Amino acid sequence: MKKDSAIIDFVKFLQTKVYQPIFIPDLIIKNALKKTITDVKYHFSTITDEDILANILSNNNELAIFLFRLGNEIHINNLESLKTQVHWLLKELCGCEIYFNNTIEQGFYIVHGEGLVIGSRNKIGKGFIIHQGCTIGHKINGSGNGNIIGDNVTLYCNSSIIGELNIGDNTVIGAHVLVNKEVKKNATVIMNGKMIVL
Repeated sequence: MKKDSAIIDFVKFLQTKVYQPIFIPDLIIKNALKKTITDVKYHFSTITDEDILANILSNNNELAIFLFRLGNEIHINNLESLKTQVHWLLKELCGCEIYFNNTIEQGFYIVHGEGLVIGSRNKIGKGFIIHQGCTIGHKINGSGNGNIIGDNVTLYCNSSIIGELNIGDNTVIGAHVLVNKEVKKNATVIMNGKMIVL
């Protein structure tokens, strides 16, 4: 298919920016593109596959999603030697740091993305939207379990989820909020730590 050959060529182009690139199998790249298309169409059902591909190629929001999916596919397939180059590309081109051992279900969408960090071992449900400057992390680096984030959660700019927390389905976390306690489903969390249950 035309879009498969285009994304494979694009990844080869990106790898020219990487010190000592290592070949990434075509099937890994194609699977990452399929997952990215599914992610975007979860929120924008009328967008075409070709428009999603064009957004990836022009470094729009979809590039960061694609690079995460690419790194995650590498992780799932235990191709550890290939991870570093994709991690570097995600940081260099998109300003994001997202660990590839996160489990993020379909509908993952990044808005802007600069300054975004998603630490390791989080389990995130369907329809997750995250904006620039956000952090999802642990209280102690390098140990413990990640956060468990439900379906259709939105995290607005410069907000953080820190701990080993459960964040319920349909939660909205407003801008500039630090979440360090569990949040029940259908909640809106706003600045000063106040919570409004819908």
